[in-house]
Amino acid sequence: MSRYLEPRIRTRFVNKAVRFNWNLMRLLGIYGIVTQIVNIARVLLWNHVGLGTLNNRIYFGFYAALLALSAVFLAGGWLMKDQPVEENYRMQMVLASLLVVWQTLFGIYDISRSISIGKIGTVTALVAFAALPMVEPLYAVVNLALSYGTLMLFLSTLGDAEAVFNYALVALVSFVIYFARIEHIRVELLQQSEIESMNRTLEENEEKFLLTNEQYELLLQKGRLIAFEWDIRTDVVRFTHAWKEIFNGPQRIENIKEYIENAPSLKRRQKDEIFQCMKNARHRLAYQKKDLFLPVKTGEQRWFELQLALQCDGDGNPVLGVGLLFDIMDQKSRIIELQKELLMDNFTKTLNKTALESYAARRLHEMGPGERLGMLVLDMDDFKNINDTYGHLCGDYVLVQLGELMNSLAPGRTRVGRLGGDEFGAILDLSNEAQAAEDYAARLIQEVTNIRWGSQDLPVACSIGIAVCTGGASYPDLYAAADKALYQAKRAGKGRYAVAPLIETPEES
Repeated sequence: MSRYLEPRIRTRFVNKAVRFNWNLMRLLGIYGIVTQIVNIARVLLWNHVGLGTLNNRIYFGFYAALLALSAVFLAGGWLMKDQPVEENYRMQMVLASLLVVWQTLFGIYDISRSISIGKIGTVTALVAFAALPMVEPLYAVVNLALSYGTLMLFLSTLGDAEAVFNYALVALVSFVIYFARIEHIRVELLQQSEIESMNRTLEENEEKFLLTNEQYELLLQKGRLIAFEWDIRTDVVRFTHAWKEIFNGPQRIENIKEYIENAPSLKRRQKDEIFQCMKNARHRLAYQKKDLFLPVKTGEQRWFELQLALQCDGDGNPVLGVGLLFDIMDQKSRIIELQKELLMDNFTKTLNKTALESYAARRLHEMGPGERLGMLVLDMDDFKNINDTYGHLCGDYVLVQLGELMNSLAPGRTRVGRLGGDEFGAILDLSNEAQAAEDYAARLIQEVTNIRWGSQDLPVACSIGIAVCTGGASYPDLYAAADKALYQAKRAGKGRYAVAPLIETPEES
């Protein structure tokens, strides 16, 4: 693992990481200072007991520690500006580790006080650690493994087996996200090194300004890609044979700007993106990288990564661009699939608890005057009897069928998720259809009774609680109201739904 970054690119990686990480830490520092000042004020000024309770003093300590760390994040780049790059890099890793330690300890305490909120915040922070900073593999693996291991060990003491399993799944996805990203950075640095090596060769032959066949072969050995040479003065471009195979275009184009402008398969936005890269080169931008969504000869649209290095004459005027264009569609697709997996309960093909809660909280924050959001909480009636009578395979089948049923019957702009065990939830936008939640609940109660295990009729039934709120309400209030309505339906005889009173904010009530 320590040799994962080849020596010839590690220095380049560290230089790039130091610049990127300090910029990231400045943003985190500003965000942390603002949020922690608000949190400290909330403890000291907006709470009538202040520091009078142990709980408030512990939270105050966490907030003060993160405020101090955020200040170091904000000032770190300036304080370390005269130090060697390696010293800056080591300082960044120390600061990032302190943030991971803080988040782990805060998450443990927050989970002990408010399990749902603690899980959301901790998972989000650790996935962000895997996805955002530029750090080497051994460092990332050690930090993520220790943090996730500590959290799962703590959760196991609470007897929350489902939470331990979910954390293990998220930990696996975090590692996959990190290694997919570091591999992309590694390949990019290797390709950039090859391009710059080619540029040095061109500088030795600057009067010719031509790529030799051997140089093209060197580029092509790095993978299935398109290499090209752009004479900026004459606007002539020469491509390798892969250009014709993939795009069915001529290997030599006399006026590339006119060719792109008149290309019927390119949309205006795509043309403007290419022209911007050409403009950057004419303005002496030495190296640039750009993801482009381009049509290939089959008519399909695919993602390509463009890398372009600039060659200048003795007066510093741009005369030649040497570039690579290669297909990154598979990589884009993998990233999208990983993001989807992070949000899904893979067993029932619905959102997981964290994703559903996050969506509800975001929608509540976005709601304007007059808008309403509904929550439906569904719980199976006497589900244990199905497991005991027909077996757990049958019980699992019922849950999968219920997930499919909730997705298929859901009104527009509805998100369905599994809250745990045999309890499901749905978040509904009720701005234009106030009756939609009750209609949805009635359909579910009716249709769920039709679930069969092969040719065997099953005593499948469910109860549902519904709550509706206006803008300004919180997710915990919305869930609590729906959950209370659910148990009203249970006490009234099961197999029915109940509706909680409308949750209104003071401004609207």
